[in-house]
Amino acid sequence: MDKLFTIPSIMAHTLNGGLLLVGAVLIAMNFNLLRRLPPLQLVVLVLILSIAVGVHAISHVGVESTYGYNPWKFIGL
Repeated sequence: MDKLFTIPSIMAHTLNGGLLLVGAVLIAMNFNLLRRLPPLQLVVLVLILSIAVGVHAISHVGVESTYGYNPWKFIGL
């Protein structure tokens, strides 16, 4: 299991998940500012978030099919 986390695609997937978490925290901390953005900027922000989550989901599919990595197994689900 220790060697699994040294594989570059697993490391990139973990980094991507960490950056998504940081982004979610920043959005929560600045929610009042985001509510006042013009509609077009809100649409752009939502589309960027959609791309980020989609890339992370595609990474899950690749990592699960290639390495058998399923993070839900580690927490007992």
